[in-house]
Amino acid sequence: MFWQKLQRIIFVSFLVLIIGSLLVYEILGSGFDSGQARQYLKEFGIWMPLIFIVFYTIGTIFIPSTPFMAIAGILFGFKYGLLYTVIGGFLSSIIVFSISRNLGRKRAENLLENKYLKYVDKYNKRLEKDGIWDLIILRNTPIMPFNILNVLMGMSKIKTENYILGTVIGLIPTNILTVYFGDIISKIF
Repeated sequence: MFWQKLQRIIFVSFLVLIIGSLLVYEILGSGFDSGQARQYLKEFGIWMPLIFIVFYTIGTIFIPSTPFMAIAGILFGFKYGLLYTVIGGFLSSIIVFSISRNLGRKRAENLLENKYLKYVDKYNKRLEKDGIWDLIILRNTPIMPFNILNVLMGMSKIKTENYILGTVIGLIPTNILTVYFGDIISKIF
């Protein structure tokens, strides 16, 4: 009983932290200075790619990934920037998915037993059978923030292997566009 309450508190706190950080980013995010971030990362020398991936992984748990992707294009060019953002985005999504799966899935299943949520439960069962295509489409449409989707998928019945494959495939199109944009910016300025 105690463990279940503790899990619920941790999971709710996690959700509040993600949603709160998205709101703070929306309010204060326009002050982000990519030049300053670029200078800071350059100080790491040969460790810069690894440090960037760690910053990307942890940072995108709490704020949108777009600035990180553009910075990757500026710092590393298109090819390596794309590689580093896909790795960081994948790691970030797996962390959020795993936390949600372990702490929130039981709660979600209990909620879906409500007769008024039968259509959501029906979609959840669809995700269990073949959710990979739904995830790829959802990753590439601006319907909801990246981490909210990670949380929802963690609480859903989607198979972990389908989540992983759908995430990797779904990350690539947006990353290509944004990293390429950053690469072009670096060549102009």
